[in-house]
Amino acid sequence: MAQCDRIRLVEVKEVVQQADGSEVNRATASRNQYINLDATPGHPEYGRRIRFRARVQWVSGSTRSLSGQTVYWYHTPGGSNRNGLSGALRAGFDSEGSGSLRTTSTIDSAGWTEIVNFYPSRYGGDAFEVFATEDSSYTGGISAGTYTVWRRLSYELDCMTRASGGGTYANRANTADMETKFRGLFIELAVTGTDASPAHQRLVSDTDADTWASNVRDGTGAPRYFHLVLIDTIAWDPAPVTQTHNLTRTRHRIRLEGSRYLLNSANWFVRATYRSGTNHGAVPRGNFTLSEAGDPSTGDDRFEIQVSFNGLNVDLSRPVRIRLTFTNWTAGSGLQTPTGPATIIGMRWRERLHRASAADLTNSTLNTMMHEPGHAMGLAPSNLPDGTANADHYDQAGCHCHALANGCVMYEANSTSVTFCDHCSDGLKARNLSSLPLSGDGAY
Repeated sequence: MAQCDRIRLVEVKEVVQQADGSEVNRATASRNQYINLDATPGHPEYGRRIRFRARVQWVSGSTRSLSGQTVYWYHTPGGSNRNGLSGALRAGFDSEGSGSLRTTSTIDSAGWTEIVNFYPSRYGGDAFEVFATEDSSYTGGISAGTYTVWRRLSYELDCMTRASGGGTYANRANTADMETKFRGLFIELAVTGTDASPAHQRLVSDTDADTWASNVRDGTGAPRYFHLVLIDTIAWDPAPVTQTHNLTRTRHRIRLEGSRYLLNSANWFVRATYRSGTNHGAVPRGNFTLSEAGDPSTGDDRFEIQVSFNGLNVDLSRPVRIRLTFTNWTAGSGLQTPTGPATIIGMRWRERLHRASAADLTNSTLNTMMHEPGHAMGLAPSNLPDGTANADHYDQAGCHCHALANGCVMYEANSTSVTFCDHCSDGLKARNLSSLPLSGDGAY
């Protein structure tokens, strides 16, 4: 064969399946590749596999068959790509996690190569430029574009109506900053569903939360979906508390500070007795009336229990001792339910605690809006993407992180921090977000 009769690369195309199922060759272009989404006709940016083919011709212009000739393919990683990835996390040709930097394809008689499959890594932010070349040393050629690894999740927001009738808790949900934080980790969040503005309920228990959240949910996107619900109070660990109060003719009301006590009006009462001089006995449930007063935003919210002495043999000229046992709940910052998954975020205690600082209130809420979905996305990771153990991980009612002097979002206690530490960021970039929820102890 004459020296001039060598092949010349003419063009590189992406092979795209259209909505009707047919396949076409399209011009290549650099883009974000949403690797956790299902491959969908008409959306080449969905899924991990990207398909290419190239066309060549004889330099001499000959029309004879090109069948059997070879095109060489390679990819170059971006300068900030994560090193040390292994297994399914790696980029490569031919199959997911192959780790192959190069491949070849054979040309048909018309000058087109067979389809070449490229799979970027599974690490958010990694970028790969793909090339086709006639050079067997895998240099030069035509770029097929640069593809940056992204993931996309859907979230729904529902905000409970306030007890006072002053709207809902929607003004406390800083979704813009939440989206920005996750975007920095190459996760794009898309809103789904409508805010049902569920009617006020003073307390939602941890055992009822899953069903309660499911009943206000109308968003789509599962299994790449999470649900945020801002409510008055999420509570758990009901336990009996016994107190003794001396009441009089003019003072027969018991006050319990909202910062220390949490009562459920439906079943707060356990039992009560009285003593007045030598007289004593049980006090019926009907002699007690529970109400609430004050406002958490001013720090004076409280439970008030009005006691009636009707039917009791008491001498009101002297104090009457009431021994009352009631059920007290623990108010929580938030919790994640398995269905959805949903993040239930308690707001009343926050508005009380951070009443002096609007910024702290916003960040405390945002902390939970990131923390609980972070669990669903596999945080805090017990191991890092390169296989090494995460020294900042610890197990305390789930996988948590004590980095940043306990300032990471994934620390067990709520705070005003809205920063994922480097280790949690590293783990989240590598998590397979094709289906939620995940476990921090799970493999990548």
